[in-house]
Amino acid sequence: MGLSGLLSLQRSVAGLAAALGLGYAGELLAEPPLPMAYPGSLLEAPATLEEPPADFVRLGKPVVRLDVTTLEEAAVLTNGTRLREGRGVFARDIMCLSGTEDGRPVLAWLIASDTVRVSEVQLFWGDEPDEGVPGGEAPRVCRRLAPEHLPIRLGKIGLGMTKKDVWEFVGAPSHVAEDGWHYWFSQRFLRNARNLQELELNWLAVRFDDEGRAERAFISLVKNP
Repeated sequence: MGLSGLLSLQRSVAGLAAALGLGYAGELLAEPPLPMAYPGSLLEAPATLEEPPADFVRLGKPVVRLDVTTLEEAAVLTNGTRLREGRGVFARDIMCLSGTEDGRPVLAWLIASDTVRVSEVQLFWGDEPDEGVPGGEAPRVCRRLAPEHLPIRLGKIGLGMTKKDVWEFVGAPSHVAEDGWHYWFSQRFLRNARNLQELELNWLAVRFDDEGRAERAFISLVKNP
């Protein structure tokens, strides 16, 4: 795997060890809300799939594709604000969006790591403790999506879906972790524009609540350069 892919994986590992408007904000985003830390069970999942389980986020009808759509293009689409989080090789550009799902507030983070293109998307309820603010109001940095850009779907997956629905859409998971996360993980070799072989890794992860409904989810895509 190339340097870009290795750095992306190193960032994930570092996050695991820690138990993790078109304006551009040059200052570091150091205070909440921030994207969630990745679960420690992420790297336990084996790559059992040959095709990506979810390599795009759908905002109503428009689609933001991982490693294709730039964060700037996503900002133009949503009127969102790009922010910088982290330092050095761990710095990344992020953008927060807010919406609703069945009347409940939802937050989505679009993340560009090691590239100008969106490489990760996180989705969770906006009224979870330490995520939104009292009353479920979206944080100020999270641009409220227009109705035509709802609902938010990671591939075909959205919050509130039952475990049965998710499995019907993407099949049996690659790994079910003890911490409640379900992972779908694909690995495939592709040919780039220079006809060189590159490795692509794609994760879909969903955590279900006690009632068996999706309460958190994320997708991530890593390629070697």
